[in-house]
Parts: sequence; structure tokens; C-alpha cells
Amino acid sequence: MKKLWVLAACLFTGTAWAQPEAVSPSSETDGSEPSVSVWIQPLGTLALGLAGPMGGPGTSYLMLPVGMNVHLSPTRELVFEVTPFLSSQDCEGPCRTRALAFSVGNAWSLSSRSSFFILPKVMGLVSQDVGASDTDVWTETGGQLSLGLDVGYRVKSEHLFLTFVLGGSVGRGWNVPHTSSSLFTSFYDWPQRSRENKWVFDLNLNLLRIGASF
Repeated sequence: MKKLWVLAACLFTGTAWAQPEAVSPSSETDGSEPSVSVWIQPLGTLALGLAGPMGGPGTSYLMLPVGMNVHLSPTRELVFEVTPFLSSQDCEGPCRTRALAFSVGNAWSLSSRSSFFILPKVMGLVSQDVGASDTDVWTETGGQLSLGLDVGYRVKSEHLFLTFVLGGSVGRGWNVPHTSSSLFTSFYDWPQRSRENKWVFDLNLNLLRIGASF
């Protein structure tokens, strides 16, 4: 656990030690460059919405990743993301999961125009499962902290924000369902009472971020 915090600190303090970029008067921001972009990741949301009815009567999933990019330089942006999760299934009684994921990272592009980028980030997740058996209704709460890396392609436009992204993360989870690789993946399973603390692994398969720049 201590190693995760050290890596996270290095990730976000390393920029402060870097040499400042030389900026010529002609390259200074003149106010026309967008300073903030807001976006959603719709593909995962649509896929889960369609998968719910296929899981059987009473099954539903909702996930809505939303984020914001804050422009720091022509090739660097601070990236924030928040994702609420909700799921419901029919079992012996009420079975549902509620979760909230969040991340912050620094995106570096290869150029100030449309180009490839890398995004190292720190991710957190808290979740609550409510399940039922023949004898009682139970509640379990879990959490995880991970270091992730996204890679993708950013399409630069004056007002349209569009990126194609693929990534993954590794970290530590607490009170994670025994048969799940992480709390993210447990969201798609039935709520489970058997839990453990363990290393967790995830893939970012949302693939598309689309929004607006201001």
C-alpha cells in the first residue's frame, strides 16, 4: 500500500520539478485556445443499458462516466473523471450495487495538434452491495485505489472534444468479492458476501470520449 502512495506522489509532483517550457510571445495563449473541455463516455453506458434486459427480468445497469480536461499548455492537460454506477437484479430479495469511481491524471500529447497522448492517473472506487438470502438482507461496503495508464488519440478542434482511448490499471482493493478481479468487475456480478483484500486489475474499455471545449 505504501508503494502505491509513493508512486502516486511521484506522478503528480514530478511535473513541478520539470524545467519550464520556453514560450515565445507568438505562442502565448491569446484567448482563442479552449481552456476547459467537458465530456462523457457513451459507449459503455449504451452497452450496459442494452445488456440489462438481456440479463433477465428485473436486471438493469447504469453507468455514466463524465469528465473534464483543464488546459495547462498546448501539449498538457489535467484530466478529472467521475463515474456513478447503479445495478439491480432479482434474487431472493433486493439485490443491488451502488458505486462511485473517480480519477485524476495528467495527459501529455505528442503535439499541439491532433495527436496521440498518454494519461497516467490515480483512480479510486467505493461501492456498496445489498444482497438477500432466505434468512436475511445484508450489506457490504468495499473500496480500491489504483494507478492507471490510458493511451489514445486526441482530435483537436475549436469546440468539439473527441478522443479514442484504451487503458488499464492495477492497485489494491479492500473487501472485494472473492470471485471478482476488482470492484469494477464485481459490478456486473450478483452481489456476493464472501470478501477479501487483494490486488485488483482493470481495463478501460469505454474507448470513446466526446464532448465540448470552451
